[in-house]
Amino acid sequence: MSERKQAIADYMRRSHAATWPVLSALTEAVLPLPVFGDGEALWSIGDLVGHLADAESGLLGQVQRLLAGKATVPENFDLDRWNRSAVRRSKGRPLSDLLDLILKGHQEALTTLEATDEASLDRSGRHASGEILTVEGFFRRMADHRREHTGDIELALKGQASPG
Repeated sequence: MSERKQAIADYMRRSHAATWPVLSALTEAVLPLPVFGDGEALWSIGDLVGHLADAESGLLGQVQRLLAGKATVPENFDLDRWNRSAVRRSKGRPLSDLLDLILKGHQEALTTLEATDEASLDRSGRHASGEILTVEGFFRRMADHRREHTGDIELALKGQASPG
């Protein structure tokens, strides 16, 4: 593996090492705790875990489409609507299933990174937010996204949620 790809993989692994102990220690009992509001609804810890499970595979799908020379997301993609829908779809799923999806997404991202040729790391495409990212940027965004929301979960567990 090249130094560059190794640096990206290490970044992703450090993020996983920092977040996985928090996520894997969650119990069904804490899932209803509030985390924050998105303007339409209050998100709970369970909602955020469902969002992370969806986002890990969603971001990887964007990378895979970018590598295949396809559009990463449709032109009229509405990230907020997608996220609310993903949270609704995850309702009632066992925590263990959601955690399995997060872990699987992480492992598949590392496998995809390893199989990606060096030059393709600089290909750019539109992230679901509308921002233009390189393939490397997508991989790093996966790690940052999980760290950010795991931090939100940690605050909620400490009773410091930030509703609305």
